[in-house]
Amino acid sequence: MNKRYISLIIISFITVGMLPTLLGNGENGNNGCYQERLIQSDSRTLLRGDKITYHFPTILNDCNYTLNIYGITECGECSVDWELAIGFKNLPEDFNLEEELSENNEWVINVDDCGEFDQEIELPGGIVAYIDYIRINNQGTCPIQYSWEFSSECPCKSTVALYPKVDIEQFSVTGGATIIRDGKILTNFNTIPGVQQTFIQVENRGFFTQNDVKVKVMGLPQGISVSITPDTQKIKAHNLGTYQATFEVGPNVPSGTYKVAMIAYSENGVFDTIQIDLIVP
Repeated sequence: MNKRYISLIIISFITVGMLPTLLGNGENGNNGCYQERLIQSDSRTLLRGDKITYHFPTILNDCNYTLNIYGITECGECSVDWELAIGFKNLPEDFNLEEELSENNEWVINVDDCGEFDQEIELPGGIVAYIDYIRINNQGTCPIQYSWEFSSECPCKSTVALYPKVDIEQFSVTGGATIIRDGKILTNFNTIPGVQQTFIQVENRGFFTQNDVKVKVMGLPQGISVSITPDTQKIKAHNLGTYQATFEVGPNVPSGTYKVAMIAYSENGVFDTIQIDLIVP
């Protein structure tokens, strides 16, 4: 079977001030070093009338992003008719797109060929910032099997640890699973709809008191929020600081596995970062 490619030319966006992003050569203090990270992924089969909408998490303008969708549409006694719609929001007046948008600021790509498809789209952060959602809609009678990956390529951060002895020690669901223990990842963080109580412990194994230790979670998908208390605390040498983290999962968050980063830091720099898989059922 011949592999068919969806024609999705989205890099042809023209806007003032985007050229440094599009033409960046690594000369921005990172010595040409970039780090790749999988942000979202999902695999599904869409039957007739099925559709799903994806929202991106918070993005960084100095990163480049890659959207990869691949799979197969059945051939046979059925009709192929599905679309990939990219919706935009808050577009400035001088933002010029070569592709014509619909009245509701969507760029819609229709597919009516059966067989395999594989498309990789590269998107600078300056473009992704204006994407509101991406929707896949099966309007035909042939099932669609696809996989979806959204990843980032960001400038490397300094690898020199300012405080190598201050670590994220534990992350646990209250009355449930322990996701991180002794600084090691034991399992995934399986969320549930609604409010979920967790706690995070940061250990100061050094010889000096840290006066302003904070914790944050980055990379959460749209529809999931977290509040952490206390906002900051003093952790004495050879002591633990415990933070209550309340996650709220909305009803419309797309199912899938999301890469999120848990970070312990102060105004002077980052203490420790641990990346975990957050799973939405």
